Amino acid sequence: MMTMEEIVNCAKDISSNYDDLIQFKGIGVAKWSQLKVIYELVQRSFLEKLKQENVLSSTGLVKNYLISLIGHKEHEVFVCLYLDHHLRLINCHEIFRGSITETTVHIREIAKECLLRNASYLIIAHNHPSGYLEPSQADLELTKSLHDALKLIDIQLLDHCIVARHGAVSLTDLKIMPK
Repeated sequence: MMTMEEIVNCAKDISSNYDDLIQFKGIGVAKWSQLKVIYELVQRSFLEKLKQENVLSSTGLVKNYLISLIGHKEHEVFVCLYLDHHLRLINCHEIFRGSITETTVHIREIAKECLLRNASYLIIAHNHPSGYLEPSQADLELTKSLHDALKLIDIQLLDHCIVARHGAVSLTDLKIMPK
């Protein structure tokens, strides 16, 4: 028998369906629907707070949002959090999707999306399905390249977060973000 935490984690994956959960005692269509609704309400709550507050004063909220958004995924995804000049969230967008171990990221596409949203600041994040939160050399190189490219169009890269099911690390918190 699965624990409630395992059931909720299963429901977090938007691709999970009723057939994935019917094996658990007490889970029917109604419970499955409730779990999906709870997950969606949590996501919306995080987004509303991030749209109203300066994200630099809410780094814990940003990490929790990212964990709930991409921490459970079994393949790598890369998301951008576009911020206005007051450091409030404009939009969050999953821009790239990859395999279990890597995602191809195109700086040109990120810059284009920033300009389309009139973003002044950007936070990037990707998940590590392995659960390993240490940034790779490729993560660090991408961060530096993106930081330098965005600087040319007057957009500041504030942070790069690496996310797993049970946590997140920030390159800013680790003091390894490019200056």
